[in-house]
Amino acid sequence: MTILNSILNGIFDLIVSPFRNINPLWSLALFSLLIAILMLIIFRYTSNQEEIKRTKSKIRAYIYELRLFKDELGIVLSAQKNVFIQNLHYMKYAVKPMIFMIIPLALILIQLDSLYGHKPLSLKESAIVSLKLSEKVKIPDNISVKSDGGLNIETPPLRIAQDKQIDWRIRAQEPGEHNLIFKVDDQEYQQKVMVGNKGIVRVTPTVSTPNFWTSLLYPGQKPLAKDGVVKEIHIDYKRNSFGVYKWHVDWIVIIFVLSIVFAFGMKGLFKVEI
Repeated sequence: MTILNSILNGIFDLIVSPFRNINPLWSLALFSLLIAILMLIIFRYTSNQEEIKRTKSKIRAYIYELRLFKDELGIVLSAQKNVFIQNLHYMKYAVKPMIFMIIPLALILIQLDSLYGHKPLSLKESAIVSLKLSEKVKIPDNISVKSDGGLNIETPPLRIAQDKQIDWRIRAQEPGEHNLIFKVDDQEYQQKVMVGNKGIVRVTPTVSTPNFWTSLLYPGQKPLAKDGVVKEIHIDYKRNSFGVYKWHVDWIVIIFVLSIVFAFGMKGLFKVEI
């Protein structure tokens, strides 16, 4: 999974590089377009296009029947039943392409969340940093954290024994990419902290010991050592949002809406019956 993440990180960083210092909505629109094209191609070659077309024609016919015979209760009830049945048929034909879409879409959305999901710390902004230890060890007395520059450690460690967790509050002082260096007994760990970047940057709030799910969900940094006493480091970054007209919305909403719009707008070009 680490190798796959490295490849995907490189591809997505390359795609987003021309858009890093302009409005993120432009790069989100590009990714929405690419997702729409991917969905159309998968849908076309994994679905039964003839049956979908035939089923949609039947649904339209029964809807016309509802309008024409709206005063005939028996016909209306029969037409409603048939519309429902044909919709179930349509859903049956749509299941197979949806299954084929799950894995590529999941990988894409995880990558996009690492690019758009969280804000880097602003200058003078504070955040909580949490260190979680393995359940098999006790919280040692000699735990420390320091910064390689650009960050102030504002509080001594707060030990939460029942959760095997230690918390600190940090404050951003200089823009850029900085490192926190944790020392637990004789073991040393690092966590990258992003500060003050106005463009699109990859922000990873959590790094943990390697397993399939954590490696999949947190592609931005290398996992922690598997045999270490620390199993997770988390930085409390704020969730990102983007201005669209009068609203501030999450990136996933923008991607979802635009990809659907692009898909329906281009279905004729790709000769896909949706």
